[in-house]
Amino acid sequence: MDLPMFYSEEEEWKKVMLMYDSALKEVSTKLEILNEEFKLNHQYNPIEHITSRIKSPQSIAKKLHHNGRELTVENIVKYINDVAGIRIICSFTSDIYRIADLIAKQSDVQVLKVKDYIMFPKPNGYTSYHMIISVPIYLSNTMVNVKVEIQIRTIAMDFWASLEHKIYYKFEGNAPETIRKELKECADIVSFLDHKMLALNEEIKIYNHEDELEQYKEILSDSFQNMIKDSYGTVIDDENEETDGQIIKESIRREEEEALLEVAAYVEQQEQGEQQEQEDREEKNKDKNPKKKNNKKSDGKHTKFFRL
Repeated sequence: MDLPMFYSEEEEWKKVMLMYDSALKEVSTKLEILNEEFKLNHQYNPIEHITSRIKSPQSIAKKLHHNGRELTVENIVKYINDVAGIRIICSFTSDIYRIADLIAKQSDVQVLKVKDYIMFPKPNGYTSYHMIISVPIYLSNTMVNVKVEIQIRTIAMDFWASLEHKIYYKFEGNAPETIRKELKECADIVSFLDHKMLALNEEIKIYNHEDELEQYKEILSDSFQNMIKDSYGTVIDDENEETDGQIIKESIRREEEEALLEVAAYVEQQEQGEQQEQEDREEKNKDKNPKKKNNKKSDGKHTKFFRL
């Protein structure tokens, strides 16, 4: 990431960027888990897609300058709340509040600020739901709570916001009155479309006779998950743990005895082999000296003869 030429705190900047990048990963993981749960438990997935970004150094410098503050690492951390940003695109407006509520209920998430531009749109027609949260980042020697901005929109809201953003930068924030008026009318159409699609979705549910069965399945699943929830993170001592340990020790002892017996048998076999080889060598030596053998026999006979 290129830094502005006038920025001199490069090492501190890198450390700060590490913190914000880590916070993005932390929140992204939480959202991915929620997304996968929705896919598993519900008939449709309310999260269409998720994007994330780190604000560019140029944008940070421009925002601090606009607010009349000096460009320092301290001011970035204190006064820029959207250095790390995540955008969630939903199907319906009801999904926006549902997802926002699920994020807020996370035990390690702290909601610092909320701006509801759906209930209270901006004068130019902009609608979205903004949350500034903090999540804990655990480092090798400390823990730091880091801010992340979350924007939650419908597909239609995101389409309008992308178009308005391009026009805003094209005219450097000074678009002609006619264009601003047209954009406001488009925003009203987008709001009407979202309400219409939400009403249509609710009407479809009335004709879906499988809803009651799905709700029943969901209640049973929730009941089962609550029953085993504590088991995911706990270890239960086995009542037969001591007996099992004794069995294991006895098994090891028997294996050691069998190994010693095998070694003893092997040694005995080797000794018998060596003794047999010795006897074979002696036998061969006798065969090589037959006269000596015969003389001994003759001497014996003569001795016996003379004695007779």
